[in-house]
Amino acid sequence: MVNKGLIAALYENPNLSLLEKERVIYNNNYDTSRVSLISGGGSGHEPGWYGMVCDGMLSASVQGEFFASPNYRNIQAAEKVVHSKQGTIFLITNYTGDNLYFGMATQELFQKFGPDKIKILRVTDDVAVPKSQGALVGRRTLSGNSLVFKVLGACSEDGFDVDTVYDLGVSINANIASCNAGLDHIHIPTHPKDEDWGQLGKDELELGLGVHNEPGVKKLPYIPSNEELIESMLKLLLDTTDPERGFFQYDADDKIVLQLNNLGGVAHLEMLGLMYEAIQQLRDVYGIEVSRVYHGHFVTSFNAPIFTLTLFNITKSVTAKFSEDKLFEYLDRPVAATNWPVTLHKVHDKIDVESRIIKNFKHYDQEEDAQVNGNGTVNGKDTKDIIVDPKLLDSIIKTAASNIIKREPDLTSWDTKMGDGDCGEGLKLGVECILAKLEKEHFTESGSVLDTLKTILDVVKDDMGGTLGAILYIFLKGFTSNVESRLQKEANSNSSSRNQNEIFADACGYSIENLKEFTKARLGHRTVMDVLIPFCETYAKTKDITQAVEVAHDHAEGTRNLAPKLGRATYVGIEKGTVDFPPDPGAYGVYEMLSALVKH
Repeated sequence: MVNKGLIAALYENPNLSLLEKERVIYNNNYDTSRVSLISGGGSGHEPGWYGMVCDGMLSASVQGEFFASPNYRNIQAAEKVVHSKQGTIFLITNYTGDNLYFGMATQELFQKFGPDKIKILRVTDDVAVPKSQGALVGRRTLSGNSLVFKVLGACSEDGFDVDTVYDLGVSINANIASCNAGLDHIHIPTHPKDEDWGQLGKDELELGLGVHNEPGVKKLPYIPSNEELIESMLKLLLDTTDPERGFFQYDADDKIVLQLNNLGGVAHLEMLGLMYEAIQQLRDVYGIEVSRVYHGHFVTSFNAPIFTLTLFNITKSVTAKFSEDKLFEYLDRPVAATNWPVTLHKVHDKIDVESRIIKNFKHYDQEEDAQVNGNGTVNGKDTKDIIVDPKLLDSIIKTAASNIIKREPDLTSWDTKMGDGDCGEGLKLGVECILAKLEKEHFTESGSVLDTLKTILDVVKDDMGGTLGAILYIFLKGFTSNVESRLQKEANSNSSSRNQNEIFADACGYSIENLKEFTKARLGHRTVMDVLIPFCETYAKTKDITQAVEVAHDHAEGTRNLAPKLGRATYVGIEKGTVDFPPDPGAYGVYEMLSALVKH
């Protein structure tokens, strides 16, 4: 259904083209001299994000499966098809999958174009999650991101550089606040309704729920009037004295924009009634005369009987470069987006769609494969490597794989109790794919550490999947890039290399700090980071791999005593002291692999 829907979108707007396999909708008039803006996420949120692709808004959108993040290769494809000389900003939703898979995609783009040209801006407008609960991961993303697309798109169109566009986005994000309210949770028609979790009764309403059935602030055992409902929502948005939700700062004379977003299942007339009530209460209760009103479907959640109330403070978003008048001009500038109000359409005698569907798109890694020749050079440059005993490399890989395969029943059992049960199988699948590739390609025979790491990286990113697969990819990519960069600098300067152990230890220090940019998990949160952080920090400090692995083991065992702080396990209702926690399966699985570095 997703692919057919994206093809259908081309009939609506002649300015759109499609990378069919990659599920990327892009502006076929994009200007390479302007900063590219790319967004995306799981399907089911249409017209977010394809409906906002055009000159002056998004350059491209990339769609995943239903409610699932797009994979890293498709994100990279979106960047490539609208590649900008000025740079690219990924405007992403603040959900775990999107953070990790957009993070995976940017790792290689950082190396290719430099971190000054590739940026990630997380739009975080939801006020429902209290500050104490959301301190680690930040606020969720609701439909306020469409306002960010509009203003930053116009800013890019005016030719500003990537840093200026990004900084304006940071200012706007700090001054947008949203809240959802709904009569029921999302129901996917292909699933039996009695399997849906947390459905609301016919006389219930939930305030502050997320776009994927994430819990809200509270459930009401009755359906409130529009007046009462808007009053409750505005209190969540505008009560600056609330220590948990005082996100939105404003003064009475600030210029405020109001947006009402229909998530799919609210009657149009009902939306107009809610809009009327919001405008009246903002004026009568808070002294706010709204400066602009936007109403419609911006980001939906399939057929959800839910709507979003969003406020955008123009005055507080002003920067040294952008005045109130300029920000309003950016909001008001006409665009040819399919789903932004007052869109522009041209009359055509015939709608040409086939010429705008690209079925075989050449990815960056396919270009690089063609550039590597058989004499040890890449792009004509000599490369430097670390060569070790091939038998040692072979032994480390097989030992790590064997450890995981033997431990898989335990990892699966532990994850079934505390998570969704896929950790052990995911790790086992990954190492089995590595073993199969080793058997077929004998990639350790040359003794090349870089070739071995890159081969393993390819398997992790293409075959492992899941949150743990994304985390391991970002970690290994950072490690590999750091080692390669250090070796290349030494080759260019003809300097002598330090010993291999120091290079690896320093790369571990770099890669864990790099990984922290893409996950909020830290030591003590009962995740894989409880092993990766102490292992890397110990190795970087002591240069002693044996000591680092011992520390990793102690921390893997130590997760038995940690209550979950992040991820699915946080919803498990286990009272501390009454149940013996199993160790975190991701943390323990990574320890089992690391132990192969000293047991071979």
